[in-house]
Amino acid sequence: MIKIFLFLFFLLFNALSFCQSDDTFFINLMKTEFEAFQKKDPADWINYIDDNAVFTGADNTLKTKDQIVEEMRNAPSIFSSASETYENVVIKTYSNTAVLSCLTTFSFTSNEGNLVEMKFKFSRVHIKEGNNWKLVYHSAIPVEI
Repeated sequence: MIKIFLFLFFLLFNALSFCQSDDTFFINLMKTEFEAFQKKDPADWINYIDDNAVFTGADNTLKTKDQIVEEMRNAPSIFSSASETYENVVIKTYSNTAVLSCLTTFSFTSNEGNLVEMKFKFSRVHIKEGNNWKLVYHSAIPVEI
């Protein structure tokens, strides 16, 4: 009986650890993306993005992976003093697809020295290829504070 209990405990622990590692991966990928804008260097981020990924923003235009990489390389100087936080993170995984939704606060110091905070609703879709997750869709829509 103890062996069965230990086996079930081990199985449950591993299942929870696996789920947490996927959740942590997706949150870390958002952080890596933000850091790429700060560093103006997409090297740590680029391999986790599908070549055909689509990005949408407040202006409703679609951008490609290459366009986002170019934006990272030419990111405005406000990113050097900026921070980003994530709230109400919801991640649902379905076989080889993961959907993430969260509220993000982007904070930076303006040229006048004022703290500026902007909130966005992020939606992201990831597809699993082999053992690797790739971002295929990202949407950031501003919301009122």
